[in-house]
Amino acid sequence: MDGQSATLQQLIVAVQRRWGVRALRWLGDARTTPAPVVIPSGFPDLDAALGIGGLPRERLTELLGTPTSGMTTIALTLLAQAQRAGDLAGYVDLSKTFDAEYAALLGVDLAALLLIRPSSAAEALEIMHALIGSGGLGVLIVDSLALLQMVPADALLLERALRVLSGALAASPCALIALTPLPYAPEMTRALAFRGSLLAHAAAIRLHVAREAWVAAEYGPPGCHVRISILKNQLAAIGGDVQLLIRFPNEVIP
Repeated sequence: MDGQSATLQQLIVAVQRRWGVRALRWLGDARTTPAPVVIPSGFPDLDAALGIGGLPRERLTELLGTPTSGMTTIALTLLAQAQRAGDLAGYVDLSKTFDAEYAALLGVDLAALLLIRPSSAAEALEIMHALIGSGGLGVLIVDSLALLQMVPADALLLERALRVLSGALAASPCALIALTPLPYAPEMTRALAFRGSLLAHAAAIRLHVAREAWVAAEYGPPGCHVRISILKNQLAAIGGDVQLLIRFPNEVIP
């Protein structure tokens, strides 16, 4: 190996140590492309459609959906799954809509949940970076980073923060899940795909959750049929839509 090659190899090693193996690698070397570590979502059909078995650690995943679409239920189910597997979990409640009672019904251990309610965008982003950088969290849900895009000054902070967070995530076991509530009809959402948002560029996986039909209570626990469209998947081939049946619990899960 000549001097230039040795210098390049040293640079590659330094970058990988700081930002993770996926930040820089030789594409021809299979040893440098390990399978992504994931958290099962609690919905096997969704995990299969993603091609990797769940939602990835070390990456940002964005869930998009209108109110009552099932988006929050999916996120809280994943959070409960992670807790049962021994992960510590956090929830950044920017929208001030976290429903502790419903989270408990889905199996979330509230006593072991870190609930964050920051007073400003800057505070939220700094706390998120510190929590991810600590290496102590297995999953961090944020509802909703998209709110920050509505204020120009906050959007600039978010743009800068997303660049920094990618490096912190690469060295962390944390799965960052961003919930993006949509005020638009599902048809418009599918057409636009929200490619222009900051999160669209930063996310490794983007899932659009749309409720298709309610399930009446006389046929068992109440619930709904939802369709999840995989808008983006950097970690596997993009599959088609996946349909799920979500049941809403009516008593606290032990």
